[in-house]
Amino acid sequence: MKRVDIAKKLGLFMLALCLSSAPAATFSSMPAAAAASSESAPSQAPDQDTASEAQSTLELSLKTYKKTYQTKKGLVYKKLSYEYPVAKGDSAQANAFNKRYKDLRSKWIKEAKKNLKEAKELVKELTDNTGDRFYSDEVTCKITSSDDNYISILQSGYDYSMGAHGTPYRVTYIFDAKTGEEASAADILGLTPEQLNTKIRKMYLNKFDKTQESGNFLFYPSRKDVKDTLDKLDFNENSAYLKNGKVHFYVEPYTLGPYAAGYIEVSIKM
Repeated sequence: MKRVDIAKKLGLFMLALCLSSAPAATFSSMPAAAAASSESAPSQAPDQDTASEAQSTLELSLKTYKKTYQTKKGLVYKKLSYEYPVAKGDSAQANAFNKRYKDLRSKWIKEAKKNLKEAKELVKELTDNTGDRFYSDEVTCKITSSDDNYISILQSGYDYSMGAHGTPYRVTYIFDAKTGEEASAADILGLTPEQLNTKIRKMYLNKFDKTQESGNFLFYPSRKDVKDTLDKLDFNENSAYLKNGKVHFYVEPYTLGPYAAGYIEVSIKM
């Protein structure tokens, strides 16, 4: 299931449109869990004496959609959890942002429900009615960086369907805080897309050499295989996020190393 590709295509243009009128952005990442199979409503409109300030600032908090699917006998066969940002206030800007994320969330839920029948049948077949094994799809959200220049959002998902382990996936967004438009890692670092790819590929190969020398076998053993894979990757395709003054680049598990290696990353100071 290519959930990463779907989420990226849906999410990247949505968020850019939502934020397009904001001169700057301020974020608050305070998690707030919602009740099972329910969604928390956005904050109410600010008091009149603070309305002008709220209209010039987009403040976000995090909330969670949850849903549990179970048989008539109470046997759980799939759980969904989707953490997402919500804009506070009742400005046109906040309402537009919330509508866009509601649409994105709805599409994610629709995708996550496609294997419900399979989940129900397999869980009933493989479990002993204890309900301790079931399908799940969970997404967490972090605002990894927020200042007067850039806003970086990282969503991390984990899709489990009764195998030895699930499938992790990420969706990342970087935006210009002043214009609300999507910002590329190349622009942030003052590089062309070609220069960016050359630099990041070289950094990964340097990391390969260092880990091999130290006996920390993070990558697959063949340098040629790793290089050939790197040459096919485009690091301009939203595989980066901002944190602690650096641009962090990552590759999905299994891309350059075994599953246990997780997301192999390199970073460049901004």
